Amino acid sequence: MSADEPWVSVVIPAFNSAEFIADALASVAQQDYPHIEIIVVDDGSTDATREIVARVAPHARLLTQANKGSGAARNLGIQSATGKYVAFLDADDVWWRHKLRTQVTALQATTHQMTYSRFIWWHADSQTGRYSEPQAEFDTPRNPRLSDSPVVSGSPYVELLLDCIVWTTTVMVERAAFERSGMFDESLRKGQDYDLWLRLSRHVSMLGMEQPTALYRIHGTSITASVRDVSYEYVLLSRAVKQWGHTGPDGRVAPAKPLADRLGRAIFNHGMAHLQRGKPHIAAESFALSMQHTGWRLKPWAFRAAALLKGWVHKSVA
Repeated sequence: MSADEPWVSVVIPAFNSAEFIADALASVAQQDYPHIEIIVVDDGSTDATREIVARVAPHARLLTQANKGSGAARNLGIQSATGKYVAFLDADDVWWRHKLRTQVTALQATTHQMTYSRFIWWHADSQTGRYSEPQAEFDTPRNPRLSDSPVVSGSPYVELLLDCIVWTTTVMVERAAFERSGMFDESLRKGQDYDLWLRLSRHVSMLGMEQPTALYRIHGTSITASVRDVSYEYVLLSRAVKQWGHTGPDGRVAPAKPLADRLGRAIFNHGMAHLQRGKPHIAAESFALSMQHTGWRLKPWAFRAAALLKGWVHKSVA
């Protein structure tokens, strides 16, 4: 093995992923980079996920744990990894066949310790319910489904405060980087990846790539419909601002108003979700907190009043 071709550990968290995980594993098998170890972490699946992995990827290392969430599954994969680099793949997504070679080559040629890229939104055909061939999507010039978030090299801390521009399935990172930043925060039931990218942006230099390296499959179970009591997006953004402020390690400063709007919007959206199908008292608290960031505005004030009224009606009926 050449010194220029280090091993890459591919970490795939899987929970009830029987429908799509064979496609994900096939996209790893089709990589034109040879030095790969595959680590699938089954997060307490109750379907045929483990059986499918054993059948289609017998060379993969299959780890199992009780259901703890994707962050805990990825952490177990990182702890078990032996490669210089770790690359993450969600069990319902697929990679461009040149992804690993392109990213390893780019990292080896620079001083960056992490890279991420654009991706393509992958929708099923509305008539047949079938997905297009992955390579056809990658070969489509100026694909209209290409993600439009900015890609930034160096430290994207400022951009990350305003939007989660890093998507997990496109990431490759030096395993040693986790010693500086820590790993996924398992106390966050959502947004563990966003939180980690914010922390890594403080410690390592990232390479943003325009070339899309993955397809993000859109399907009915890809986004949970449950409304959680905590807005994890707001929690992790607030924590980052409290710890590091508005300034990135490169000296750039996040503009105050867009950042305030971002924080206000995150908690406002949480309030709307609870007003519609959750807990009115959490909605009222969220709307009040939103105005602390964006100032007095009629819309959140009116929705807060509606939430308080809804909560009062519920108590009266009960």
